[in-house]
Amino acid sequence: MANNSIFPQCPKCSEGVLVPFSFKTDVFEKWKCTHCGFVLEKR
Repeated sequence: MANNSIFPQCPKCSEGVLVPFSFKTDVFEKWKCTHCGFVLEKR
């Protein structure tokens, strides 16, 4: 599936994209997949 989004493709399912969501004060602390719900933390 081609990723025509500005967001990165999910490394787990390759079907969704990772979108940032706020956690405390850092907007890009966590990224969540729009398809499978996989969460990637930047730390």
